[in-house]
Amino acid sequence: LGLINPEGTINKFLRKEKSLKEVMYLHESGLSLIPASPSYAEFQKTNPQKIDKIFENLKKAADVVLVDSPSGLGYEVSQILKNSDEALLVVNPTLSSVMDALKTAQLARSYNNLITGAVLNQSHGGRYELKRKEVEEILGVPILGEIRHDRKMRKSLYKQMPLNYLYPRSRSAREFRRVAEHICLQ
Repeated sequence: LGLINPEGTINKFLRKEKSLKEVMYLHESGLSLIPASPSYAEFQKTNPQKIDKIFENLKKAADVVLVDSPSGLGYEVSQILKNSDEALLVVNPTLSSVMDALKTAQLARSYNNLITGAVLNQSHGGRYELKRKEVEEILGVPILGEIRHDRKMRKSLYKQMPLNYLYPRSRSAREFRRVAEHICLQ
């Protein structure tokens, strides 16, 4: 979203160098976000065991918080899920991606998180990828949306702008809205 090297980051908040207000950015699209530092040195100086602190503060600052985290069973993923109520799995239509998401879903359930569903990301509809039905069967949750790999997505990434903001009538934007509506109606 255009924040290449932001001054305020979640890393600095966790190290008590910046306040929550100083690390929250309002994008012109209306989205508020807290970036992580892209610096490896910043990552090394940050104690991931303090991630609970951001959640304590965000509960007071926002009604809904979406956290973009990796899948799998890593410590950071575990800490994020421990502080979450729900999980939305985002998977590519490959067996390795779906199996990582399955592990994440099992970890989320161990923390009594509701698995809202899954989003099938970067699908091409080709024969060398898992089908929607296969992904649903492996994960045991419904696919809430299918985001196809398209040029408008690549353009929005290049322009560092949300797809729904740049191309609100595109197929992928409509799928994102469907997923968002489902999450909001939960």
